[in-house]
Amino acid sequence: MANYSTNEFKGGLKIMLDGEPCSILENEMVKPGKGQAFNRVRIRKLITGKVLEKT
Repeated sequence: MANYSTNEFKGGLKIMLDGEPCSILENEMVKPGKGQAFNRVRIRKLITGKVLEKT
């Protein structure tokens, strides 16, 4: 299984998250004025169809 860095995330990428297959819908790089930059990712679970947002 391949490992991906967060800067390689893009829409349509299929990943395993907590043992469940998921598809990345959106990836947004957030750079707040204070603190570290982080990614905000919208993920659709392929089995249930549920959409989650992870930071």
